[in-house]
Order: sequence, then C-alpha cells, then structure tokens
Amino acid sequence: MIHATWRHSMAKRGRPPSIEYSEELSDAVYQSMADGHDVVDTCDALGIPRTTFYDWQAKYPDFRAKCARAREALADYDVKRIREEIAMTDKDTAVAARVKISALQWLAEKRAPKQYGNKTSTEVTGKDGGAIEIQSKVIDANALTFDQRESVRQALLAALETEDE
Repeated sequence: MIHATWRHSMAKRGRPPSIEYSEELSDAVYQSMADGHDVVDTCDALGIPRTTFYDWQAKYPDFRAKCARAREALADYDVKRIREEIAMTDKDTAVAARVKISALQWLAEKRAPKQYGNKTSTEVTGKDGGAIEIQSKVIDANALTFDQRESVRQALLAALETEDE
C-alpha cells in the first residue's frame, strides 16, 4: 500500500502524522471506492485519517469532484451486489436477502440519488388540466356595515390563530 509505514506507526498510538495530498492518493481513493470500498475502509486501507480526507475535500475541488464520482461508482457496485444477492436467494434465504437488498438499495439511493433515488414530480393544474385561474375581488371596507366589518375582522383573526398552530 501507499502508506504502509503509517499503519505501523499507529501501533505506537498518538496523533497520526500529516499526510500530503497528491494525485496518486486521489487516484487511489477513487479506485478503492469504485472497487466497492466505502470511505472508512478506503481511508483505513490507504492510511489516510478520515479528518484529512474530509479536509482534502474542502480544500481541493478536483478531489471533491472525484469523490462524488467515486460515490456514484460505489452505488453501481451496490447495485451489482443487489443482483448477486437476488441470484443467490432461494425460499430459505428470502427473508434475510430482503433485508440485505433493502439496505443496499438505500445505500445506492443515498450515494447516487439522481440515478437510483426515487423520482417524484408534482404538477399543479386548474380545472380539466388547464391553467390555474386566479380570482380577486376588491372590497371597499367603507361600504361595509359595522357588523360586516366585524365579521371580516373575526375571520381574519381566526385565520391568524390557525396559522400560528
């Protein structure tokens, strides 16, 4: 591995040494994740402290973009594992397989929501699918009687109370 000496030094305990960012490490992170390893496993395998990994994402936009692509590749790997799990499932293992498949689906949805997430859309239309009609009416408060104005006042106060709940 790239930083085998770092793991050896961890046996001594203490703060991990500072690791310099490089394209070589960036490519290794991408490849590890594309091969199906999550961030924790990737960092452990390459000897990169996770805090350093996240610092690099904040500091290097190219690394952040590469990690986003790696997460999408990892989602593809999750889908591959779903297909494998389905292929190995029989009536005796169906319940356990359903749990594994659900977890892998959830991971794929979170790692690549555009590709594997639930697609929802909302469309608002008016009558018979047409445009929404907006109607307004101007009321001259001076033309209202005292009782009418009081009724409007009570209705507005009731609407405000409902809004606060």
